[in-house]
Amino acid sequence: MWAFLGKLLSIFVRQSAPRLSERSKVPFKLAENDAERLAAPFKMRAGQKAAPDPCGDIPEALLSADHIIEYVEKTGMIAPFDGENFRKSPLKAASYESKIGKCAYQFEKGKNYPTTIFDGTQQFLTVPANSIVFVESEIFFRLPPFIAVRFNLQINHVHRGLLLGTGPLVDPGFWGRLCIPLHNLTNEDYLIPKEDGLIWIEFTKTSSNPEHGRPPSNTEFPEIKDFILKAAKPQIPSDAQPISIRSSIPDMVEKADQKSQAAADSAKKSEQSAQTMRNYSVGGVIAGAIAVVTLAATVFGISIDYFTGNRSQIRELQGIVAENGEQFDDHVEAVDAFGGAELEARATTSALRAQIESQENEIETLRAEIDLLQSQVRRLAPSNPEGSENPN
Repeated sequence: MWAFLGKLLSIFVRQSAPRLSERSKVPFKLAENDAERLAAPFKMRAGQKAAPDPCGDIPEALLSADHIIEYVEKTGMIAPFDGENFRKSPLKAASYESKIGKCAYQFEKGKNYPTTIFDGTQQFLTVPANSIVFVESEIFFRLPPFIAVRFNLQINHVHRGLLLGTGPLVDPGFWGRLCIPLHNLTNEDYLIPKEDGLIWIEFTKTSSNPEHGRPPSNTEFPEIKDFILKAAKPQIPSDAQPISIRSSIPDMVEKADQKSQAAADSAKKSEQSAQTMRNYSVGGVIAGAIAVVTLAATVFGISIDYFTGNRSQIRELQGIVAENGEQFDDHVEAVDAFGGAELEARATTSALRAQIESQENEIETLRAEIDLLQSQVRRLAPSNPEGSENPN
C-alpha cells in the first residue's frame, strides 16, 4: 500500500518539477568550496548512513547531461563544474570533460620516486616520447553513495598516439582527484595545452543507495603523489624499496641504439678492414708484379750471364781442345817418330853388337897369334952368354 502511494507521489513530483530541458537557458556553475558544502551530507563514512538520493525520480542508468546537472547542483559530486551551454562547453549529452590538473609526475631513470614535470604554471604539459606520465585531473570528485564514474581519454589524443588505462570504475563515495597514467607510445614528445580537455567522464546511477560494502578511500590520498608512491612500493616483500614506474620502451630503444651503434661501429671497422685489405691487395699485386718483373729480370740477367759465361768457357774449352788436339797430333807424330828411331836404334845396336862381337873375336884371334909369335921369337933367339941380356 505504502509502496504504491510512494510510487504515485514520485510520478506526481516528476511531472510537477520543471525539467532541466525547460531551464537549460539558466547558466549553472559550481566552485569547489560550494561543492564541498553540498557534498558533505552524502559523504560515505564507515558506520554512518549518508543522506538519501535527492533525485529519486531519475532512473538508475547512465546519466544524461540534464541529470548530471541536477546531481551536481544537489550533491556537488564534481567541481569545478560549468553547465552552461556554449560551443566549447565541457558538458556533452552524457559525459563531462576534465582538463589537466595542477601537477603531473614522471619517474626518471635510476630514481624510485616521482619527479614533478608540471605544476600548473606552464602553458602545456609535455609527455616525453615513449614514457608514462601521471597526471592529476582538474576536477575534484565527491561522489555520493549512488553515483559511479568511468573515464576515457579524448579520442583526439588517442589518434595522436597517447594511451590511457581506460575502464577503471571509480566507486561511489570516492573523494579526490583522479590520477591518470598517460602512455606516450610515439617517438615524439606530446604537448597538451592546459586549457584543452583531457578525458571524458561518464556518470552512472547505481541500482540503490547501498548500506553495505566497504567505502572507498576518500581521504587517504588527497594528493596523487601519495597514491603514486604507494603504487610504486611492492607488496612483497614487505620491506621492498619503491620501484621506478617507467616504460620499458626507452630502455629497449637505448639498448637497440647501443646495438645499432655497435653494429655500425663494427660495420665501419669491417669496411675499414676491407679497404685496408683492398689497399694491401692492390699494393700486394703491384709489389708482386714488381717482384715478378724483378725476378724475371734477375733470371734473365743470370741466364744471359750464364749463357755468356758458358759461351766464353766453351770457346776456351774449344781452344784448349784444339790445342790439345794439336799437341796430341804432335805427340803422335813424336811417338811415331820416336817409335821409328827406336827400331832403327835397336837395329843399329844389334848391328853394332854383332860388329863388336866380331871385333872382339878378331882381337882374340890376333891376341892368340901375337902370343904364338912371341913364343916362336923366344925360341929362335941365340942363347944369352953369362951375364948378357937381350936388348929386346
